[in-house]
Amino acid sequence: MKVVKMRIFLAEDNLGDVFLIEEALRRQSLVCDIDHYATAEDAIHAAELCGNAGAPIPDLMMLDYNLPRGNGSDILAAAGLNPKLAAVPKVIVTSFLQAEELAQALELGANCLITKPVDFESFMHDVGAKIAEMLQAGGRSQARTS
Repeated sequence: MKVVKMRIFLAEDNLGDVFLIEEALRRQSLVCDIDHYATAEDAIHAAELCGNAGAPIPDLMMLDYNLPRGNGSDILAAAGLNPKLAAVPKVIVTSFLQAEELAQALELGANCLITKPVDFESFMHDVGAKIAEMLQAGGRSQARTS
């Protein structure tokens, strides 16, 4: 059986959270290449290039909302201008988000919000399960997860 390797676009400035996401993926038996961007500026530039000049199109975009030099809505806006990212599911993964920020993110194309759990096991289970669901469903669900 051939293993399909998924590609995840990850905008996250906290390296501890990057490690947790990688571990959550492993625990879900998901084989993924992760393109990691630590600033909104870098993620915006990458979103503009996806599908062009040999830059890959991800299977899922995971965006921390609060990043240096911008936020998740800035990245969603840039992704919305790239037609090659139109079908790619986009998830906001953050510790805290104001209601108006969530509304803006959903309006700009986010499929759901995943609130980062504070304890390790919940993070592994909740975040990993939601990522697996989004990859398997192709981002079709419009869900909010806490």
